[in-house]
Amino acid sequence: MLTASERAECMARHVVAAAQQDNGRVVTRGLVDDVMSRYADQEQGKANKQSVGRIVRRQAASEGVRVIFTDHERYWAIREQLHHMDGDQVHALRDSIADGGDYDPRENDGVLIDAISVRLSNRLSPRRLEGVEPVSIRLWHEPEPDGVGSLPEYAQHPGVAEALDVLRAAEVPVATVPGRKMLYREWHSPQGPQGAFIWPGAGRTLELSWFIDGAQDERGMRSRGTRGVRTARNSALDTIEAAFRGAGWTVWRVESSNTTTRRALRMDVTPPPAEEPQASS
Repeated sequence: MLTASERAECMARHVVAAAQQDNGRVVTRGLVDDVMSRYADQEQGKANKQSVGRIVRRQAASEGVRVIFTDHERYWAIREQLHHMDGDQVHALRDSIADGGDYDPRENDGVLIDAISVRLSNRLSPRRLEGVEPVSIRLWHEPEPDGVGSLPEYAQHPGVAEALDVLRAAEVPVATVPGRKMLYREWHSPQGPQGAFIWPGAGRTLELSWFIDGAQDERGMRSRGTRGVRTARNSALDTIEAAFRGAGWTVWRVESSNTTTRRALRMDVTPPPAEEPQASS
């Protein structure tokens, strides 16, 4: 059984190690939260967060890490980063935030907005920015990236990448799922996702759906265009099936048994088995 101070000391060591290895030697509140969540089911994970922060700050100089806990510390760290960007880059950052609108997390980041405003003003740079090396990590939350053909977290999935190559070779459009939040009426409209979209399934199998006006099937549609949408989706999945079979993939069609006319729901595809290396004689 560890004492409260021993738990905090142990957790502080984990936080400092994470900063040194994976976070550019910078400790933020977010890093403390992330590290403590990893140990939530262990005794040291029950340490007092404020105590952990105090120990990390006390050890920062000797461990060669920088602590950015307060808004004041974060403001000046951001100013350092902006100080090393030229005017065009800072203007582009400001314009990008403005274009993102209310759904862009940077829009509501008062510390970031204040730092950008001062950087773009006519004020002289304070001496504390002269010769400083900016921290190497991003100090603000970027908007979620769009998912083009699949969710961003699956972009490096080998099966997903291969399947997207098959679709592109067949000139099949893929759906883009925007990273920003969309209103229901925006999503379910001609501005919503359109085209093929892929999810990893069990094993090597992938699940493929076809979006029309933001919907991957017509269930819940109230318009009289249901039959036309059904026909369009059936036809699109027929084309995709031919493309994958032509590339040597195994294809399973998933269709509804509850409608009088054919209604395709999705398609499951599996890439061809990898070729066995030939044994040398």
